[in-house]
Amino acid sequence: MSHLDRDAAGNPVPACGPPTPGTRPARLYYRKEKLRGACWEYQIEGGWRSTGDGPGQRHVLHHRFSFYRPRTVEVHTHEGTHLLERTAAHQWFFPDRWFSLLRFVTVDDRTVGYYVNFSLPLRELRLGYYRDLDLELDLWLHPDGTAMELDRDEFEEEIANQRMEPIWIEAVNATCATVIEAAGRTITAHGPDLDLARDPSSGLPAFILSV
Repeated sequence: MSHLDRDAAGNPVPACGPPTPGTRPARLYYRKEKLRGACWEYQIEGGWRSTGDGPGQRHVLHHRFSFYRPRTVEVHTHEGTHLLERTAAHQWFFPDRWFSLLRFVTVDDRTVGYYVNFSLPLRELRLGYYRDLDLELDLWLHPDGTAMELDRDEFEEEIANQRMEPIWIEAVNATCATVIEAAGRTITAHGPDLDLARDPSSGLPAFILSV
């Protein structure tokens, strides 16, 4: 997984995507792997979605889940700071990017925030069974575009322990900066809320599609 094919823009060339018609298995599964060897897996509640048309069309694997217990979260919006109950999340896995994305929501589907989990691009181990590798660094984005890095210390620790390949380090740092910049541009272009420009076919926010 060290050497990934790149397209003209430097992004990973997708190594998986929607199954051909008539071959989709009854269930789809996903496995998250950690650098230290731990992993967990779950069944995908959703499926492949497409965004864009023609040569620019992209495919993402969508999953939705609910939390066992709601959690109260402080949320920054253009109207101020609010306390909202996080009850569920939408999750998208990308075969052509160095991250997955979660949109945490309330019971009435109001956005609590976006969580970018930097990882190796999604791969298919066998038919209907997907995996990626967590690269430790994460990014939290409030609806007003305020960004906060998470777990930078764990990322640096894995670098010190030589479990990170140079291409991964470079990609994660560059992509993190690009996501933050994209969120800022989206707020400037579309208004004071990252949810004001979501793609209707995939549900993805504009800022992440511009990365």
